[in-house]
This record gives sequence, C-alpha cells and structure tokens, in this order.
Amino acid sequence: MENRKYPIELEAITPLSVGAGNDNEWVKGLDFVQKDGKVYVIDMQKAAVADVDVEALTQLFLKSDDRGISQLLGNNIEKFSRYVFDLPVKTENNIKTFLRTQFYDKPLVAGSSIKGSIRSALFNYLRTDEQKNEEVFGTMKNGTDLMRFIRVGDIEMPSTILVNTKIFNLRGHGSDWQGGWKHRGTDREGNSHTDTHYNPVGFNTLYECVAPGKKGLGNISLATNAFSLLEKFGQGKTPYANKKQALLNEPISHLFQIINGVTRGYLEKERAFFEKYNAERSDEVLDNIDALLAMIPTDGSCCLMKMSAGVGFHSITGDWQYEDYDKTKLWADGRHAGKKKYKSRKIAEYNHRLQLMGFVRLRALSQEEATERELVLQKQHHDQQEQMMDVINHREAEQQQKIAAEQARRHAEEMERQKFEEYNRLILESKQDKDSERWDEAIANLEKAEALYPENSEIAQLKAECLKAKSIAEYNLQAQKETQQKFSLPLSEVIKGKTSAGNLVGTTVKWLKVEGHSYGSSEQAAFMNEAQQLNAGEKKKLKSKLSDLEKIVGKENVERIRTELGIS
Repeated sequence: MENRKYPIELEAITPLSVGAGNDNEWVKGLDFVQKDGKVYVIDMQKAAVADVDVEALTQLFLKSDDRGISQLLGNNIEKFSRYVFDLPVKTENNIKTFLRTQFYDKPLVAGSSIKGSIRSALFNYLRTDEQKNEEVFGTMKNGTDLMRFIRVGDIEMPSTILVNTKIFNLRGHGSDWQGGWKHRGTDREGNSHTDTHYNPVGFNTLYECVAPGKKGLGNISLATNAFSLLEKFGQGKTPYANKKQALLNEPISHLFQIINGVTRGYLEKERAFFEKYNAERSDEVLDNIDALLAMIPTDGSCCLMKMSAGVGFHSITGDWQYEDYDKTKLWADGRHAGKKKYKSRKIAEYNHRLQLMGFVRLRALSQEEATERELVLQKQHHDQQEQMMDVINHREAEQQQKIAAEQARRHAEEMERQKFEEYNRLILESKQDKDSERWDEAIANLEKAEALYPENSEIAQLKAECLKAKSIAEYNLQAQKETQQKFSLPLSEVIKGKTSAGNLVGTTVKWLKVEGHSYGSSEQAAFMNEAQQLNAGEKKKLKSKLSDLEKIVGKENVERIRTELGIS
C-alpha cells in the first residue's frame, strides 16, 4: 500500500482561535486603541517614519492613554495601524492574538494544532483501559509513535475578526450545583462571583478568531509504507498494531469517521451538561450544539473537530474519563477544594449568538478541487514573490524604522518599568496600612497609584475595601458610644416600652453585664412593670426566655417574677 497524501479544506464552523502565545497578546494603550467601535493595532514603525510627533506618541503609550493616541493620530489612525477590527465590547484587558506566518503575516492554523486534536480523538478510539499515552501510541524512542505516520501541514486562513468570550461556570457546593456566568476572578475567600445573569463585560476576554465560514487549504499525509516496514522489522513492538494499520490503509474517510464519533459523543455530553446547568442565554448554546450535531455526517465524507483555544479538559484529553460530565468528582484539596472538577466552559458570542469555540470541519478535496487548489497556490506563490521583492526594495527604510521603533520601545519599557515599580511600592504600602487599619494612609497611597494607572481594577477593589472598612469602623465606634451612653441610664429607662419577651430579657441581661450595674428591688420592679404590659402571647414566650435572666439574677428573683405574672 502506497503512502497517501490528501489535499484538505479546513472550514471554521464556530469562532476559531489558534493562540500566538501570551507574549504576543495585544495590550490596551501599548499595542491597540479603541475608537468609534473599532480596534486599531498600532504600527509604531509606520508612525516613526511619518510626520508624527514620536516623543509625544511615546509618552502617550507610556501612560496607556489610548484616547490621547487616537487624538494624536487623528484621521490617519488607520494608516498607522497593522490591523483594524470591529470592536465587540470595550475592554481593558489584553487581546488574545492569532498565530501568523512570520514573513507574510497571514493567519495560520498550525499543522501541530490540527494534529493535536486528531491525537486526542485517536487516543479515545485506540485505548481499552486507563492507559498512558505511550501505552497507546507507542514511543518516539523506539520509533513506534503513531503520530509519526500522520503528517499535517500548516493552513493559511484568509482573515480574522475579534470575538468576545465569557466563562460559563458552575456555582455551588457538594451535590448542589447551578449554572452561571463568571463576572469576576476568584477572591481571597475562594468566591468566583458567578451568577445566572449574562453580561458581556466583566471577566470577559477578546480573542482574535477566524470567523465561521472562512476556509483554508492544506494537506494530511498517511505514511502507510513506513508503518508497514516498522511492523515488518519492528518485532511486534507497536501497541494496537492492527487498528493502526487499518487506520493508515483505509481512505481518510475512516479517520474522519473516528473523529466524528468522538465529537458526537462529546457534544451529546455537553448538551446534557447545559440542559442540566442552565443559565441566562444558555439556550443559545444548546441551539449551537444541536446545529453542530446536525453537521456530523454518517459517511465520513468530512469530519467535525474541536481544537485550539477553548478546547476544554474533556476534549483535549480525548474525552474518555466520563460517561457524562455530571459525574466529575470534587477537588479534594488545594485552592479548588470542594469545587466540582472541569466545570467551566469558554463561550464565544458571534453574530449576537452564543456558541462553543473552536469547531472546524475537515474535508478531503476531490481531484478537480485539488487541481484548482494547485492553481490558487501557484498564484499565491507568484503574489508572494512580488511582495518579497517589494520588501527587499524597502528593506533599508524598514531597517531605519525598526531602529527608531526599538529605541522608542526601550525608552517606553524603561519608563513603564519605573512607573510599575512605583505602583508596586504604593500598592504594598497601602496593603500594609490596610492590614494595620490605617485607612486614611492606605487610601492616600491608592490615590497616588490610581494617578499612575487610572481605571485599574486592583486599585479600585482595594480602595473600595478600605473605604468600606473605614466606614464600618466609624459606624461601630459611633454605635459603641451610643450603646455606652444608653446603658448608663437606669434599667427602668433602658427597657421602657419593650414589647417582646426576647427584647425585654435580652436588654435587661445586657444592662446587667455593664460594669457597676446590679439587680436590686428597683430593677426587679422596673422589670415587672414592663413584663406586666406584655400581651398574652409574649407573656407565654417570657416563660422560656427567663432562663437567660436567671443565670445572672438568681433563681429566687426569677421565681418571684413567674409567680407574680402567673406563668410558673
């Protein structure tokens, strides 16, 4: 059997993000600005060689002043931008970027990302027990790793958009759990601030994504000959050899059917999860799941597969641990102790509808389509060659731009470093003042930090905590003074007008506990006077309440009260 190479088409079915890594995220005020419902990712190199006040622009970047940047660049802001996107919702957070080709800056779905998702599906298909990867796939050390024989090429995609995402979470404890949307990070007490209400902002993240319907072309190769030789001369070291041989020998539709089976099982369990743990707008997620299930063919003509950002624990591990997602256990220890395992999902909002992230459709091209694809690739190659010549011709100018931009970047980094050190010092001192209940000093330091980083959520939270604690302390002090003043009066004045048995006894007990107070005939008379005025129902309740008073004034005084009131 010869090696097989299949030209394939990858189509995004739901918003797809293949992350470029945390180091490449876009930072508000440093990489991008928001203006008139758009996100502009600024190209400092373009600005450096244009008629722009670079020093002023640098200062604005140091302050993360996106408003000032957009005002300075004015109508030329798009001219000085690498990318321009529609803004789903305003954000103060970083934007998660899409992987791109190094030279031509095209959105790229890495073959390794596709291969990783295929690997997860095959792990589910091959394994028969709780086995490790090496026990299922083989090892690179002895050349038996199955994924050596499945090769997937990178796929360029035409364009990207920005998509807002929220975390669907579970809230509760033990066996009592409810669905909801996470609006803030977990606080020091372990509360995740999750409720049933959906709000597009608050603990949301913007992702650069390939939009549903966008397509790219690539290849999948099955190294049938190499695997056959391994089996022939490898002395039977390959686990699940028969299954693997069949997988590589059959048309690619066999692989697609395996992936579809895993995807179908995953979606059916996800559907049950969202049906049980519903929250506001979770019906949209259920509609999306139903639509995805309807896309899975029965003949292996294509496959539906989940991959990359938002893939989730179940999918990334091959989805073999749980028959349904309600059977996940609780974390036994650590900061998640008592919480349900694998309870959160990242949900995207696209075209005003909520849906799961990262579903793609893989389809093998027909011979006619493959020929047409080659023509398209040849044209792309020709266009890229022309682009390369343009780049070479402008290399010297670009180098000067890079030098200027690097100098500006280093200057900005140094200024930002100093600013951040001062911020950290102020935050540390404010926390120390807060712990020592020096509220005014803590608030003053936080206001200085706020001048460095306006609208910083950490500062806002600490300041709110200090203001609240200061207000509580002042209120408690005032209440303490009022209580002391009140309980300095005679008992007859303090309990005058008490209309409930509990209030009458409780206030009397509190008065007697004040230093210097005692229980004599006048106090007995005052108590009896108020007790006589209680209604019949409260007098009945007084019988059980008097045990608290008896502990202080003695059984004899209380028996006298019971006798006089006729409740003994």
